Amino acid sequence: MKKPCARIEEVLPQSLGEKHGLKKGDILKSINGRELRDIIDYQLLTADKKLTLALDSNGQERTIEIKKNFEDDLGLGFESAVFDGIRRCKNKCVFCFVDQMPKGHRDTLYIKDDDYRLSFLYGNYVTLTNLTEDDFKRIEADRLSPLYISIHCVDEEIRKTVLGVEEKTPLLDNLNRLAQAGIEFNGQIVLAPGYNDGRYLTETVEKIAELGDSVLSLALVPVGLTKYQPNNLRPYSQAEAIEIIEFTEKWQHKFLEERGSNLIYAADEFYLLADKEVPDDWDYEDYPQIENGVGIIRKFYNDFEYCASDLPAPTEPKTKYIVITGTDGAKALEPAIKTLQDKGNDIEALAVKNSFFGETVTVTGLLTGGDIIKAISEHPAKDGIFLIPDILLKFHTDLLLDDIHIDDISKETGRTIRVVETSAYDLVDAISETGE
Repeated sequence: MKKPCARIEEVLPQSLGEKHGLKKGDILKSINGRELRDIIDYQLLTADKKLTLALDSNGQERTIEIKKNFEDDLGLGFESAVFDGIRRCKNKCVFCFVDQMPKGHRDTLYIKDDDYRLSFLYGNYVTLTNLTEDDFKRIEADRLSPLYISIHCVDEEIRKTVLGVEEKTPLLDNLNRLAQAGIEFNGQIVLAPGYNDGRYLTETVEKIAELGDSVLSLALVPVGLTKYQPNNLRPYSQAEAIEIIEFTEKWQHKFLEERGSNLIYAADEFYLLADKEVPDDWDYEDYPQIENGVGIIRKFYNDFEYCASDLPAPTEPKTKYIVITGTDGAKALEPAIKTLQDKGNDIEALAVKNSFFGETVTVTGLLTGGDIIKAISEHPAKDGIFLIPDILLKFHTDLLLDDIHIDDISKETGRTIRVVETSAYDLVDAISETGE
């Protein structure tokens, strides 16, 4: 663990931080005498009404006294949410997506984080295999709940195989400890055919359910495989996807009777693969696993039905819109695209094949600039507007996974490109007069 470095990246205009002379590049060394390990420490410590900030400004140490109301924010942003370095994953999971990445791209694509703090802050999934006793004590003392935990399998031998480790990991002991401390969690099981499904999946669901109310939700997610994967894994077949859905529905009925909640959910990919309609809105309850690809399609359909209901007919001459999406996304978008076409809009979805990772990768979020350029260049529309969802861009940048800038797509193809937020509302707004 490296020495903490809380380097300030942003100071909001007219904020308390700006008023007290804090600047980008300053290092916040401590608050009220306590060193900061991460943004969690920062949030807890800045809740006090009287603050003493120790700073390093270009090598010059200085101290600032601040008096504030309890709810006042300092208006500071930092280079990273963790100041002492991201906890790296020590596992070698058979389906690790990072290990399936082609070489030679930006360094951040190869970071394998397994940091419980990022789990609490952002919903990143962690395995708990690198937690120390001090980590457990901090989670318990600071009430870092809920966490997002990769379970995969409770059978110790199969879990060793799946995680690619030599020693057994005390998963159930760790989960029981968290549960007894009142820490809740959302779990995921990444399923690989022939590894942790079948009877092992049944055992896993049974054992996790025994943890009671500490389990908020459990997602079943199909393994993601690129053409670079080294372990000869295979994707699920349509028949197997149907079995997973039936398994999920059986347990949902059981949990609904016993707990008043479905608890377990299958990822949207299983429904697309099975060619089955995604569940109704109420089946997803409060969408606890939507960031994990569970319920995104149904949420999109609901939002689209609401925002497209009073969409006016397009004015003449019509503008042609082409929505860039992955092959899964194109299938999911079909009902919305048809509705928009029926309302007189000239719109279609362009399903981009993923040659960068391989055609087994079908989600939109993993498309690259190179594949998009190829698909747009081959498309017959010369004067349409190509809509690219912002989920494809690196956070706070205009770069795609292969470091191609969004402007380069327009230059290479000679077409008009517009980035839109990834939601039904923004799709409808993009093709309305207010969106032009």
